[in-house]
Amino acid sequence: MSDSILDIITLTTDFGTNEGYVGAMKGRILNILKNYNKDAKIVDISHEIKPFNIYHGAYVLLTAVPYFPPSVHVAVIDPTVGSERNSIVIETKNGHYLVGPDNGLFTYVVEKLGIKRIVKINESKYIPSSTFHGRDVYAVVGAEILINNGYDGEELEGIVRLNNEKKRVIHIDRFGNIITNIREEEVDFKLYDEVLIKIKTKNGDKIIKCKFVKSYFEEKDGFICLINSEGFLEISKFMDNASKLLNVDYLDEIEIIKK
Repeated sequence: MSDSILDIITLTTDFGTNEGYVGAMKGRILNILKNYNKDAKIVDISHEIKPFNIYHGAYVLLTAVPYFPPSVHVAVIDPTVGSERNSIVIETKNGHYLVGPDNGLFTYVVEKLGIKRIVKINESKYIPSSTFHGRDVYAVVGAEILINNGYDGEELEGIVRLNNEKKRVIHIDRFGNIITNIREEEVDFKLYDEVLIKIKTKNGDKIIKCKFVKSYFEEKDGFICLINSEGFLEISKFMDNASKLLNVDYLDEIEIIKK
């Protein structure tokens, strides 16, 4: 059980904002809390995760979850909903609860926050639909954690983790910056080195020269690469859209070929 009184629940999905799916999840949560006279804040982290893109969802969770006080975080990017994959609750070492499918979605955030315990959700207890576990399982479990200040059940030893051996694009932000899953500790070139990077796009391989800098403004002509605020290698162009210029998309493979 949490040492803090939990009163915040966040939602992260690939449902978009033009459908009623997010509203259904919020309605389910509020209806359950009302029956227990429990008040809580529902915060939307994002509902614009690229459909089915677990890497994108994992990165967005990393950018947001650590900056909340202890809270419940329901995340639903679940391309295999209705399959044999597990549904889980992760309690982090600093008192957060992560609720969602066990498909790698929580990889990056638990690397940062650590895992205290993992509990398997007994989906049959919630009589879910075969297609909307966000409403019928995860929203309900999130509300139960708020009510009970924790969650009990069968404990698991580990979770599914994303395969980061293959280097790829995991996010493209609204500015067109290309975020890769290459970690700071994997980068061994020096500041202001020129680096050749190969990007395997759907339209063929592209090799670009980047200057490794600390901040975007340090190179105003060519492409740059830098370590971003979450500790990942990012490819950018000052005040321009690198992803459009290079025609790069999510999950394109990345290779550093020379430095």
